[in-house]
Amino acid sequence: MSKELRRLLAVIISILLLRIGLVRIYRYFEEIGGFELFFSFRSIFLDPLILPVTLSLTLFLGYALSKTKVFDTNLATKLFARFVIVLLSSVVATFAASSQVGCQTFTAEWYSLLFTAALGNTIILLILYLWLWFRNSRTQMSKVIAKNKRTQYQYAQLKRQLDPHFLFNSLSILDYLVQEKQTERASDYIKKLANIYRYLLKQEDYVTVELGKEMDFVHLYTGVMRERFLDSFEIDITLDEADLNKKIIPCALQVLVENAFKHNAVGPNNKLLIEIFSENNQIVVRNNIHLKHTPADSMGVGLKNLREQYNILAGKNIEVVNDNKYFTVKLPLL
Repeated sequence: MSKELRRLLAVIISILLLRIGLVRIYRYFEEIGGFELFFSFRSIFLDPLILPVTLSLTLFLGYALSKTKVFDTNLATKLFARFVIVLLSSVVATFAASSQVGCQTFTAEWYSLLFTAALGNTIILLILYLWLWFRNSRTQMSKVIAKNKRTQYQYAQLKRQLDPHFLFNSLSILDYLVQEKQTERASDYIKKLANIYRYLLKQEDYVTVELGKEMDFVHLYTGVMRERFLDSFEIDITLDEADLNKKIIPCALQVLVENAFKHNAVGPNNKLLIEIFSENNQIVVRNNIHLKHTPADSMGVGLKNLREQYNILAGKNIEVVNDNKYFTVKLPLL
């Protein structure tokens, strides 16, 4: 049983026990000449002036108590704090009601009003804590779902980078550089590959990342691709300085840049142009289209994951435009 559920059960049981005790005490004062239950209830909870005052005070104090950590030391302190809330609200309501019906203070009639108010406020407090528990439970469930979705996305993203084709091409390039005895280029290439994997692993526990850091990662990735495609592609980056401190989903830009290489024929006669720029609090990635004769083995998983991430974590959508000349994706800055 979770801690929150145990706490909820303790509150419910304590309030129900308090209610039983109040009923017994109320009946005692009713037997010695106090008001009947219906009359007491009508005087307090059906009065157009007393009801909003009592209800507002009980709800305010109960909600304020749920937000403070002062009384979270132990169960006895929590129960005492809730008892004080019920008692304070009930006393205020009783004094207001007694002045309306004309009964004197601390008589049997007055105590009948007091315990009727206490019974009503106990029920109000119980409903409040049930609502707060239900709301917090839904919030926690949403966080768990979002965390699971993020974990799945991050695993899928790491798996994409560990794809055999990517490793095969990378190792082939590295082998070529070694065979050609280009040790400096080979060393630089290895460092770029290592930094790519380091970045992916480092972002595993982060929901968002600064745009500036994501751009550094894009430079690493395009540096690796440069060894493979040489001068067959260009990347044009135009970003506002202020936008570099804003947030973005980790690896989002790299996914879009990777898709441009994956789906288009890249060569001396088919130069790939990738543009990255910011506008209207969005980061835009656009590339010219020259599709491969054999389509890449992809079902749009990268874009689908990005849509889900933005929807779950930020409640925002990405925009995708394909006009057969340029493929454009717009990602909201967070």
